[in-house]
Amino acid sequence: MKRNLIILLAVALGFPMWINAQEIKVTRFEPSRVGSVIARFNPAFTNTGEACAVLRVYVNGDDYIIEPNLLSVKDTTLAGEIRLWVPPGTSRLTVRRKGLKPLLGYEIPIRVETKTDYDVDIETITKPLPQLSRNHVYLGAGYNIISLSAPYLVVGANLNHHQIELGAAYGLNKSDDLFFYDVNADLKAGYNYNAISASLTYGYEIPVSDFFYITPMAGVSYLAYLGNEASSSTKGTDYKNANALSAIGGVRLSVGFGKSFRLCITPEYQTAVYKDKNCKLFTSYDDTMKSWHTGFNLNVGLLVYF
Repeated sequence: MKRNLIILLAVALGFPMWINAQEIKVTRFEPSRVGSVIARFNPAFTNTGEACAVLRVYVNGDDYIIEPNLLSVKDTTLAGEIRLWVPPGTSRLTVRRKGLKPLLGYEIPIRVETKTDYDVDIETITKPLPQLSRNHVYLGAGYNIISLSAPYLVVGANLNHHQIELGAAYGLNKSDDLFFYDVNADLKAGYNYNAISASLTYGYEIPVSDFFYITPMAGVSYLAYLGNEASSSTKGTDYKNANALSAIGGVRLSVGFGKSFRLCITPEYQTAVYKDKNCKLFTSYDDTMKSWHTGFNLNVGLLVYF
């Protein structure tokens, strides 16, 4: 299980490298400033005999693919320039470059006429990383898996990328039954245990793109073990409650939907820094109970920002 989680962490942390902050843009489309030399002295014709226009596309790389909506009659590639002979009336361009989101259906702002050269500048530009427009608070809900199976709620505040968050979770998985005996070695009671936790974390939010965010986080978690009588259908009869305090470290990966919603996944690791006497006793008998305060967690949830 731990090996699989380590692999998941590596993939998740590598994901931002696939989010490209660059985009393709057409920055100029106009009749050639040096006149229609190519279209007139090196012409090409459509199947219906119309003389083509020539698009002189200036690019900052050698891996661009330019696709006019009416298809080009012929093309040639020079250093920093792609020449396309296109039918008059061509109205859209699609531009592709390896590793980037294609520019689909760019609308040509002027009419493409026969026997005319056009200068077209196409660039790959780097977009500035988005900045948080304002401070905000948020609420969230989700589910914790792997060590402690538990629904959780969070409330947080973000001030200039600095994030403080309070969380609470209620464990649904239970320990094996533990049996307690009196001084005469007679069975006194049988109990199993589940847990509730409360956490306080600090994080720093890093915008990677318009919709993807990374938030390294660290904090503490308090865990209370609640004993339930194994022979009874009623809950809440506590017997030898136990407590632990753990340090937490993790990374939240979140994807935004609009301005208010983010879907997030948070791989984290926690390790107990304090265990009371009962906690030490219980976890020496039951590995499941030990994993609730020391081990890997994976939180999946939805955050709503205000």
